[in-house]
Amino acid sequence: MSSCAKCHRNISGTVVTALDKKWHNECFTCYKCPERLSGKQFFTDDNGHPYCETDWKISKAKRCSKCYAAIVGEVVTALDKTWHPHCFVCTRCRQPFGSDGFMVKEDRPYCKKDYQDLFHGGKEVKAVSGDICYGCDQKITNKWTEALGHNWHPECFVCTKCRKRLTGEKFYNVDGKPICTTCG
Repeated sequence: MSSCAKCHRNISGTVVTALDKKWHNECFTCYKCPERLSGKQFFTDDNGHPYCETDWKISKAKRCSKCYAAIVGEVVTALDKTWHPHCFVCTRCRQPFGSDGFMVKEDRPYCKKDYQDLFHGGKEVKAVSGDICYGCDQKITNKWTEALGHNWHPECFVCTKCRKRLTGEKFYNVDGKPICTTCG
């Protein structure tokens, strides 16, 4: 005979199995309110506590950076923020991003076309991603260096004067440009 995960009494009759535990039907409830969760959609926090959808939205759900509503279901994480998929759109044309992905300028996402038109005179840009190297404007696919408020390929983060690689080295910030200690 199993014991209930909530009240620790023996369970006879109907057993609810959820979260790798056994419960009485009346004991498997939301962590915040008495709503029974058996047979319903529920959510769990980092401690494994079950929540009904209403209480999850109020107290635990991530909030969309655009509309501020609770996000339940699919979430887009980009630019260190969370979004509903339909809220994460191009800053200029307000259209969702397609298979081309997006590009970032001053912490704002742009579709490929608008990014090229606004910042590159309509010229083709080779990479489309939220992670673009500040040094070469190409996609960062694995390791990167964060410096001077931007992301860089390690090989692109170099002294502006002598081109010495600066990743992991001391450098000076001269008008927003990296300068090695030798050239500084």
